[in-house]
Amino acid sequence: MKQLVILAILIMAALFQSGCAGGGMSRAAVDGDLQAVKEFARKGQDVNATDKWGWTPLLWAVYYGNFPVTEWLLANGADPNVKTKETYGNYLPGTTPLILAAAYGRDDAVKALLAKKADPSVMDRRGKKAIDYAQEYQFDKVTALLKHRK
Repeated sequence: MKQLVILAILIMAALFQSGCAGGGMSRAAVDGDLQAVKEFARKGQDVNATDKWGWTPLLWAVYYGNFPVTEWLLANGADPNVKTKETYGNYLPGTTPLILAAAYGRDDAVKALLAKKADPSVMDRRGKKAIDYAQEYQFDKVTALLKHRK
């Protein structure tokens, strides 16, 4: 029995290291581990792949405020207009990285997303745009950035 438990632990560790079982690039983006994100990309993992929660690494990086990861993903082909496919917390399917960045006042991410042609006119399932969240939460710098891109 002890050997079976050890074998199961080793298999789970191997799956986690290889990017399966909810790990991979999305997990690295959540953790802000830029080196791991780069390594997963080098090994062929798609920067636009959705995980079991229906989110891409870019969405996670923006959500958790991991700007170096956000910046690298955008520079390496991440879609700035990707939409969530599943609900996570208060965010319904259809939420974009720009909406997340605006809702959290992440002006660095807003600038980077807009530079990569993120669409500020996209509405989420609540009928709100990124600027609506920035104004609601009084993120004046983000609001100013988005006002110039309507």
